[in-house]
Amino acid sequence: MPDPTRITVRDTAVDLMRDGDGPPLLFLHGAGAGGRWLTFQERLAERFTVLAPSHPGHGASPAAEWIEHVSDLAFHYLDLLDTLGLERVHVVGASFGGWIAAEMATMASPRLSSMTLIDPVGIKVESWIYPFLFGMELPQLVATVFHNPMGALALVPADMSIDTLAVLYRQNTALARVAWNPYLYNPLLRRRLARITTPTLLCWGAHDRLAPLVCAEAWCREIPGAVLRVFEESGHVPHLEEPEAVAAAVIEFCADRKGSR
Repeated sequence: MPDPTRITVRDTAVDLMRDGDGPPLLFLHGAGAGGRWLTFQERLAERFTVLAPSHPGHGASPAAEWIEHVSDLAFHYLDLLDTLGLERVHVVGASFGGWIAAEMATMASPRLSSMTLIDPVGIKVESWIYPFLFGMELPQLVATVFHNPMGALALVPADMSIDTLAVLYRQNTALARVAWNPYLYNPLLRRRLARITTPTLLCWGAHDRLAPLVCAEAWCREIPGAVLRVFEESGHVPHLEEPEAVAAAVIEFCADRKGSR
């Protein structure tokens, strides 16, 4: 696991992990995965320079009170690209991170060589209401997010000390600031997805109970030219449950896109 580096992006401190060699790839994590270096990231680092920041308020990144909307996070990551001197980058976003990536793409598609969204939330889909994660006990939460409960081990805290509980509280607070009301979506995003010109891959778990395949189909309809890959042994987090297969799909999709070599 690479050691994190503390950087400053427009006066906002961020912890960033970096590893690999190749074209730059920005990985935006989902809830609970800040500060983690997963098997999925290891595989991507065999082909890319993987940049994995922790969202403000997540992992070891301090909270940023100015972040009040998911679009603030999208602008934050565009500023991060400027800070790192990156004109173009591949972006991979998982769940909540996929929502942020999609917001970025509506703002600055030409800066993204490709975009992979892994079971993103972020849009309202007819006939579906996202289950209320903030009100779930741990067993119900695991059953909702994971098809294979063993996949949850990748996100298990090292301990349940007071310090760890404080971090978990801070992370949930940071997530709730931008995703509580409206719950897990931006009412403006869906109609803006048609602006995306970035080549887009959607990776989806066949057994997703948080954002099922009806959500995948909605994203596919709205993003021009989007490609959908379904992973049959996964729930909401296929990059945790089938990391090798999802990483291979990302590498294959990026292979012929500009900036992948």
